[in-house]
Amino acid sequence: LIVTSAPGMSLKPMARHLRNMQVMAMRQMFRPSRYRLHPFAGAARSFAVAAKEPEYHTGGNFEGYHLFHRSAPFTFRNGEQIPELQIAYETWGHLNNKKDNVILLQCGMSASSHACSHARNPAPGWWEEYIGPGRPLDTNLFYVICTNNLGGCYGSSGPSAINSHTGQRYGSSFPRFEVQDQVAAQFVLLDHLGIDQVHACVGASLGGMQSVCAASMFPDRVRKFVSISACAKSFPGSIAFRHAQRQAIMSDPNWRGGDYYDGQLPANGLRLARQLGTITYRSGLEWQQRFGQSLAKGITKREGLKNEFMIENYLAHQGEKWVNAYDPNSLLWISKAMDGFSLEKPDRDGKPSLLEGLKEAMMPALVIGVQHDVLFPVWQQKEIADTLRKAGNKGVVYYELDSIYGHDSFLLDAVSIGPAVKGSGSWTFFLEDASGGHTRAVATCGRPSRTGVGEQRCWISSGHQPEGKHRRQHEGHFPSAGKWRKGGGARSAESHGEVGVVRSRQRGSC
Repeated sequence: LIVTSAPGMSLKPMARHLRNMQVMAMRQMFRPSRYRLHPFAGAARSFAVAAKEPEYHTGGNFEGYHLFHRSAPFTFRNGEQIPELQIAYETWGHLNNKKDNVILLQCGMSASSHACSHARNPAPGWWEEYIGPGRPLDTNLFYVICTNNLGGCYGSSGPSAINSHTGQRYGSSFPRFEVQDQVAAQFVLLDHLGIDQVHACVGASLGGMQSVCAASMFPDRVRKFVSISACAKSFPGSIAFRHAQRQAIMSDPNWRGGDYYDGQLPANGLRLARQLGTITYRSGLEWQQRFGQSLAKGITKREGLKNEFMIENYLAHQGEKWVNAYDPNSLLWISKAMDGFSLEKPDRDGKPSLLEGLKEAMMPALVIGVQHDVLFPVWQQKEIADTLRKAGNKGVVYYELDSIYGHDSFLLDAVSIGPAVKGSGSWTFFLEDASGGHTRAVATCGRPSRTGVGEQRCWISSGHQPEGKHRRQHEGHFPSAGKWRKGGGARSAESHGEVGVVRSRQRGSC
């Protein structure tokens, strides 16, 4: 585990904080599972990986989502239009009276809006362990909204949707779009729902790109964001991987330039594309521990060119699962949007600058990377955190995990990632000017009140104590320039600089 915050801050308390949260998560937050073992169980834990795969395509026929339909044209950044916009979305929890307890959950490339089970669709979703009462996205506190991405094939406008002007599926006529267009469509939905500001944007992979993008595009509407295994600018390595996937589909004769909906699906190309993608989603270390050079079941000797290793059969199975479960054109269009993604803006000299692009994103931010991620290497997440700090954001926390699941850790390693997300959702750190040029650290917690979920501030600063039931002892760490000192019922800190970790000694958010 690597945890970084602002320069000069000790990292040990933050690492200890996350480890403690992991233990609490295992005890309290998640339902029992035969696949979940203690994170320090060594070989036993790696063995458990074999039985667990992402639940991207659960949800049966994807019933139970809400459908937002706007009859007015939607204009893309490149100037092209579609005559109407449809966004499929699902929700969990309850929207409070002020409509300020919203978490916008932004999903990966191939995910539907079905992130978690609910009464309209009881099938488990792709982030089942993260959403619900007491879980990282706590539905006792927050109203969680998840959309199917623009360009997707699970209810939202995309190549497989019907063009109302022609009565036919868009196919190759669907406009090229950018990640920024996907985020803009999400905020059109928020406008429709009367939501002016979200408590947080939370996303991983493409969703993590969208969360950073939303913070940059709508800084007044995003109070904080969580970005997991993502980037602020695509790099050639990930572009190359996605290029190979696209070539697999486009080389299938049944693709027909993208207009295959009245004929055969380019199934062979889709199978191969998914196999290529799976290689980038997992890690070699995991597969070494899980498969090694073991032969597949029923194989006693090596002969011919058929699949003989377990890893070969595994990849073939992953490819087969995608046939008739995901639209090939959605992969092409969305992956192209990911390839072209960059939050750079021209600086004073006219040169592309990520610093310039992120300078408006001054809200608290949690950035998480995974060391074994080959699709979005950890230096990309570190780049987000470092650029935000350089731009002046004093509320940035960066976690780097050594999970062997690779890029899919955000789907499979809830014990490691869940507590970090929960910590970000429950605690918000602000810096406010105080006398003497010092700053005060403000820990806010989302606690339900009679009027809905609001924030009550627990001041942890010199001469001020939390009141009422929030008057508890807290401990944490700030830069070496500041020191903890006892102050009645609470410990307090004075600091010249950056935000640290505050941990309640009692259970709960605050």
